[in-house]
Amino acid sequence: MPHNKDILKQEIGVKNAGLVIINAYIPLLFSRLGLTDNQKFNSIESQLAAVHYLQFIVTGQEQTEESLLPLNKLLCGMQLTQPVTESMSISQENKLFLEGLIKAAIGAWQAIGNTSVDGFRSNWLIRDGLLTDRGDSWELTVEKRPYDLLIQRSLFSFSVIKYPWMDKPLHVNWPY
Repeated sequence: MPHNKDILKQEIGVKNAGLVIINAYIPLLFSRLGLTDNQKFNSIESQLAAVHYLQFIVTGQEQTEESLLPLNKLLCGMQLTQPVTESMSISQENKLFLEGLIKAAIGAWQAIGNTSVDGFRSNWLIRDGLLTDRGDSWELTVEKRPYDLLIQRSLFSFSVIKYPWMDKPLHVNWPY
């Protein structure tokens, strides 16, 4: 029988690695959307919805191939093998709330100026990365871009992410 550390050594490509930038907002987001109470998801349905809310923040789309959601699953405390639907209807009120969260992140990061929601998505959130299971933790390596030096001038902290609903931490390597 293989040791746990040998089970998943391959890297899993993701297209939304920049999602980690807004990690500090995620617990409040889930609470405000009524998905969590006392730092736990209310139900499997809430957990599945959370995966799609995170992806809407990244792309502004309500439909995403499941193969593009491994980072979302990890951040929502799900196993990568757990199936999720490829779409979810998001109310106009919640869309405005989610876009307000992006605007708050932009406002808190003066170095990027008056960036639009779509500009923030394309420059920071839609980002290639590699997820690797390290046994007792996950590691995410984010693709480097020339303007990433601006991360040094942000208030965001994302080197280690561990929510109460996650079984192990996510270590983020974002070279800049």
